[in-house]
Amino acid sequence: MTHDRNPVPVTTRASSTRRRTLRAAVATSVVALAATLIPATAATAAPVIDRPAAGPASMPGPSNTGVPAGVQLRVHRGNMVITTPGTVISGLDIHGYVDVRAKNVTIRNSIIRGGAANGQDSLVRSASNNASLTITDSELVPNVQTPNIDGLRGWNINAQRLDIHGVIDPAHFWGSGNVQLRDSWIHDNLHYANDPGWNGGPSHDDGVQIQSGSGYWITGNRIEGAHNAAIMVTQDAGRVSNVMIRDNFLDHGGCTINLHDKGKGQFQNIDIRDNVFGANSTFNCQIIRTAGDITATGNTTVTGKAMKINSH
Repeated sequence: MTHDRNPVPVTTRASSTRRRTLRAAVATSVVALAATLIPATAATAAPVIDRPAAGPASMPGPSNTGVPAGVQLRVHRGNMVITTPGTVISGLDIHGYVDVRAKNVTIRNSIIRGGAANGQDSLVRSASNNASLTITDSELVPNVQTPNIDGLRGWNINAQRLDIHGVIDPAHFWGSGNVQLRDSWIHDNLHYANDPGWNGGPSHDDGVQIQSGSGYWITGNRIEGAHNAAIMVTQDAGRVSNVMIRDNFLDHGGCTINLHDKGKGQFQNIDIRDNVFGANSTFNCQIIRTAGDITATGNTTVTGKAMKINSH
């Protein structure tokens, strides 16, 4: 798996009300209980990849992502490997990594901090065809910052209202895809001017990177603070198709959305719709793309300038 952080269901009509709300939020803010491990008998249903509900009424940030106010956390020290289907993790402050290897696992109202890294890893990982994860209202931030650590990795993931920061790639997806990332705040990427993963060159940190798979919903998020791209879509690990990028606030990166098929065949059904782009991309470039079945409609910039779309 390369370290590069460079993905859609059927196109639907976006809500003009949602767009107005997002623009208003940008204008004002560009700026358990005891923990429990609940067995399979109390499992929630597996995530279903379908059209998700609309995002939050205001742009994601510290007040509406991560662990909700008032939730009491219990410290858990050490890594967790989840092998029991239907396990629920709630109300934990985890000083270790979480590796999901079973179906219908839920993580909610928790902080995951990781620890020392012996190789490339992520704070939370669901990277098996025999695994599926729903993760909500949680914060992913490392105790130990290294160029080898991402935030959330894998496939078959349903994520909502997450606060992910302080890692190279907050969200990094591949495999079969089937991912929802909604209403989350992805920000303040870790970046090195001399990254050993890049032969001493600068880190290629992205807010979201998609390397293979089908069925991605990236909706209602606030994604900012990456140096390479807010959203990077490549085919480093296989073909990518059926990706909806909708109703997000997106900023930073060289070009804020970067779609590069790496010569492995054209993308299929990539829909970039009704997003608001910030003013901080290095090259004043909102989207850079290769040829393929890619549509970009209804997108705007906070400056009121026309969208800039470049080609590889």
